[in-house]
Amino acid sequence: MDVDIGKKKRKQFSLVDANTCIIYLARIIGTTEKCLRKLREYNRQFKKYLDGAGDNCGKIPYAKYSEYLDKTSNVIGYLLNVIGDAQTSSISYFKYRKLVSKLVDKGVAGVSLLPLSHDETALLQDFNKLRNWHNHIPESLLISERELMDEGIMVRPMNNPIVLYFNQFMELDLVIDLYNRNVSFYENARRIGQAAKKDYSILIGEPLAITIEESEAPAPMKSLAATKISASIQGLHE
Repeated sequence: MDVDIGKKKRKQFSLVDANTCIIYLARIIGTTEKCLRKLREYNRQFKKYLDGAGDNCGKIPYAKYSEYLDKTSNVIGYLLNVIGDAQTSSISYFKYRKLVSKLVDKGVAGVSLLPLSHDETALLQDFNKLRNWHNHIPESLLISERELMDEGIMVRPMNNPIVLYFNQFMELDLVIDLYNRNVSFYENARRIGQAAKKDYSILIGEPLAITIEESEAPAPMKSLAATKISASIQGLHE
């Protein structure tokens, strides 16, 4: 029993006072800021490419589309997790607000939580739903595909062989739609990030300052130490 309790304590970071709240929220803000900077740069680079490509006969090479999709999907997935994850052993702003509201109700010294606007509350809920949708392939997708096949909108595949379809080009409207959705996602994630910063400023009793330090020295292997320990705690092995 003691072993199980020990594992749980190492899997879950307990929020019990102002100091633990500061540690937890600082991690959320730092991760969110890094991801937002990446996503903003990926969007900027792709907008530059689109402007240079012109209408390009209404199409974009699939390779270029796929490169942008893969890069942005990775960072968007990280933002969805750090903002909207509700799992008990995950770090997220969604979970932070739920846990800290209980501390506020208990009157824990130095712990407070700024109210979110109606739009911000709805946005945070949307991040939770989108996170759950983004991180798995929903069966509703398969159902939707079958319905479109029944309507003749999609081609019904053969049972054997299984055909893998690849397009060499993507319609420009589809590509622009992806770009616009990524820009909108960035703005929404940034809005939630600003709310987190306000909560942090209240905790520390002063305006939050974020600085950037860059080093030309390569990141060493030891920088992965915490990640490896965490993976081991979760039962993962190399």
